[in-house]
Amino acid sequence: MDPSDVSTPMFDRIGGEIIEMATTLSDHEYHAARAGNLSVRISSDLVVCTRHRADKGKLTLNDLIICNLQGDGVAGGGKPSSEIGMHLACYRVRPDVSAVIHAHPPTATGFAAASTRLDQVTLPELVVWLGPIGFVPYATPGSSELADLVEQYIGSHDALLLENHGALTVGQDLRQAAERMDLVEHSARVTLVVRQLGKVFSLSPAESEELLEIRRRVDRAPPVFPLSSAGR
Repeated sequence: MDPSDVSTPMFDRIGGEIIEMATTLSDHEYHAARAGNLSVRISSDLVVCTRHRADKGKLTLNDLIICNLQGDGVAGGGKPSSEIGMHLACYRVRPDVSAVIHAHPPTATGFAAASTRLDQVTLPELVVWLGPIGFVPYATPGSSELADLVEQYIGSHDALLLENHGALTVGQDLRQAAERMDLVEHSARVTLVVRQLGKVFSLSPAESEELLEIRRRVDRAPPVFPLSSAGR
């Protein structure tokens, strides 16, 4: 794709997918105001991302930027998202990843704001379809420090809780990344209820490994840390 020309069928198709997914996430209240960002890798060295301060609930093709893996905008109006560094870190580390979503699902973001990990997975489905949720220590949003931290964790996780910030998920396509964001929020809601009830079901190491093996086989996911050390 020629980055100088954003009026191509490929850009229109990918842009339409980003707009549709951003609208869905906004309808779920995962994007508050102008927060959050989405991106899709379209070639070995080009990414389509939402522009800085775009309203994710009202995106148009004019709100999308094509940028290179250095974060420089090469086509489209405005500037790439200020948090494009996190996205590019994911693409550098994970050649299997073609989409990245950063959002603020309310319950999960509450855990992030309380500096509370979501690494106590209790449901088999969450282990198989999501795996352990990494916990990234706080760094200023949009900073190179935060991008470096994401780069450290994303190699072994498909979902990250960003301390006092929100969540980040990756996928082989945009739909998978969005499904994983849903699973992060579902995990947070279940964890909150379990803690209120005061009884936590703990998987044994053998049970955890059995589920992770199913995950690797079904989802062809990359190797992950054992659940007992997830996010550390």
